[in-house]
Amino acid sequence: MRDTKYATELACSTFDFPNGGGEARVERLRFKQPGYVGDEGYRFSWWKDGNMVQRPLDATEDQMIAIFKGAIEAGVFTGRFVAELRAMLESGSRT
Repeated sequence: MRDTKYATELACSTFDFPNGGGEARVERLRFKQPGYVGDEGYRFSWWKDGNMVQRPLDATEDQMIAIFKGAIEAGVFTGRFVAELRAMLESGSRT
C-alpha cells in the first residue's frame, strides 16, 4: 500500500485495459490534507507505464462494470457504501 503526503492507501483494485491501454485503479484512501484529515474516500484513476495519467479515466460501460466488480471483490468499497449503492439501484433502477 502506498503512503504519500496527500493520503494513505487502504485498499486498491486494478483493471487492465486491452491493447496496452494502461490500467484503471480504484483506491480507498485515508486523507491527510487539512479539512479532510482522517476522512476516507475514493480515487478513480488511469495509470500508464506505472504513472498516474493526469487526464480523466474514460471507460466503456462494460469496463466500468468490471472496474466496480473488481473493487467490490477486493474490499475497496466499505460495506456501508455497497449497501447504500445497492439501495439506490434497487429503488430507482432503470434500464
